[in-house]
Amino acid sequence: MCAVLFTAKMLRMDEFLGRPGWRWIVEPPSWAAERDALTWRCRAQTDFWRVTEGQGARHDGQAYVVPVDGDFRLEGIAEATLADRYDQAGLFVESDERRWLKLGVELDGSPWLSAVHTNQASDWSREPTPGLPLRLAVERRDDTVTCSAHLEGAWRLFRILHLPGPVSVGPYSCAPEGGGFESSLRDASLAG
Repeated sequence: MCAVLFTAKMLRMDEFLGRPGWRWIVEPPSWAAERDALTWRCRAQTDFWRVTEGQGARHDGQAYVVPVDGDFRLEGIAEATLADRYDQAGLFVESDERRWLKLGVELDGSPWLSAVHTNQASDWSREPTPGLPLRLAVERRDDTVTCSAHLEGAWRLFRILHLPGPVSVGPYSCAPEGGGFESSLRDASLAG
């Protein structure tokens, strides 16, 4: 049985950012949600990835998501104690197990600003970043999704893609090779 942490400030288990209906794709061993902050323990040996590099489908990372339709903007400050290769944390947008996007910071020797867009098979784009904590945003307008990071005092766009229809959005983390880690999204908001 999973341990769920609660404080007096906490809301219903399925409510976060003023919206009901949140759910875990795979529930972490422990987690706590407040009005605009979520903390959780990322499970070991978990990932979101499909087909590319000869890998099979993995859809067992921790993502706390809520359904949205139409335009939206999700942003917040991602933090995590990344320690092992490919440890990652950030924001997640899912249409289904074959169409999704994850954006955040991923550890591969050093921290990388990272985005994986999956439409049947995963791709991976990345660039160097100072690491976490980092304010991230994912926004959809007219089915075009943009991924941005707040660096050096300004928002910088680093990925654009097409993802139409109803989706679920929220924070995520994965530990494909490692033993898991602590993760959080704070000062978060979801509009639209």
